[in-house]
Amino acid sequence: MKPLTVSVVIPAYNEQERIGRTLECLLAQIGEIDEIVVVDNNSTDATAEVVREIQTREPKIRIIAENRPGVFYARRAGFDAARSTVIARLDADTFARPGWARALRDFFASAPVQVGAVTGPLIPYDSPYREKFEKGKLKELEAGLAKRNPGGRAVYDVQMAPGGNMAITRDGWQAVRGLVSERTDIYDDLDLSICVRKAGFTIGVSADMWAETSARRFRTNPFSYGAYMAQLPRTYRAHGDLKQARASYGVVWSNRLVHLWTWLPTRAFDVETGRKSFKQLFRSEEDRIIGRA
Repeated sequence: MKPLTVSVVIPAYNEQERIGRTLECLLAQIGEIDEIVVVDNNSTDATAEVVREIQTREPKIRIIAENRPGVFYARRAGFDAARSTVIARLDADTFARPGWARALRDFFASAPVQVGAVTGPLIPYDSPYREKFEKGKLKELEAGLAKRNPGGRAVYDVQMAPGGNMAITRDGWQAVRGLVSERTDIYDDLDLSICVRKAGFTIGVSADMWAETSARRFRTNPFSYGAYMAQLPRTYRAHGDLKQARASYGVVWSNRLVHLWTWLPTRAFDVETGRKSFKQLFRSEEDRIIGRA
């Protein structure tokens, strides 16, 4: 049996304002990580320069280039370049909480052999609803553990591993690499999850693998968010699952309604002060201050 090693892949496109914090959160637990692979996906800002500066302090960091635009190509390049038995993925605006890497290792050290991927709780750090998101996620985790694995810290059979905070085994990636879609109009993480399950693996959840991400998706206007949510049924249709595609429209519309209700408060939220202000409504993403992870 091969020793358990961990690579963390971070696809990045124009993330100069966030990638440094993402890496620093990982460096704080670098003893549990064997390598970090940042994929510069044709950035036009200083993303690569920020990574290279941090790389001078930590030889476990590698940066590779993928010039074809899109998360599919960046993810594939990073997963292919990773050298470990477990390949984790974090988004470039996602901060791993302390203990994230240890939770990842503990999960795969004890998971059944058929488990090919894992995800963990993911909440927004720059949202006025952060505490509600966290309480809701804790309640969901406790209910799932009580029902499916009483006394444990993980479950081993869920439908999806969100791409912002997940990991896949090398065997799992090799099994699905030729199955995942190159389409840009579907959810790449749902597509990957479906392929993992089609390949005969299951997907787990670690209750201790917490990460925090930007709420910028929730700050987009309702039309952009609606187009984003439309990818959900489209992904199921791409896999020929028309029943699940129809069922997912309920999720699409409920999420769109929640977004409509929370959109302006989220845009108005100033993470530095913890308050809402009118001027925040007009700030660009580049001008927003990243809060404490």
